[in-house]
Amino acid sequence: MRVQVLIKEMNKDIIMKNLEFRIPLIGSAISLFIGGLLLIGKVPSILTLGTMIIVVILVSLSFLITRYKNLIHVGGILGILAIISSATAPAHNEALLNFGKSLYITTLDLLMILGFYVFPIIYIYFWVFTIIRRKTIT
Repeated sequence: MRVQVLIKEMNKDIIMKNLEFRIPLIGSAISLFIGGLLLIGKVPSILTLGTMIIVVILVSLSFLITRYKNLIHVGGILGILAIISSATAPAHNEALLNFGKSLYITTLDLLMILGFYVFPIIYIYFWVFTIIRRKTIT
């Protein structure tokens, strides 16, 4: 009985550990996954495949950062790259210009904003705060 309680507590700790990083990663992954599904047949298959690979990487990273703290930096770099890649992509800029013209485009735009901007910015915020906190402690 005592072992079961310890295992339950360990699982609770793993689930709750690094939530400030895990939630934005999962949020981006969900947004990109739904957006990728909605774009099947509308964009080249290689883009859909690439999106799904990124989704797998983000979900994997969200679990791995509980064990390997240095992977938090990988997430920060991926967040910066997400913002840069979206901001410089002509297709993304064109899509944003068409915001509100149809439910389909608006849905894709909202998912793009969440997956490429909102969740990465949240992650980067906590990442920078963690780096600053570590430097002031040492």
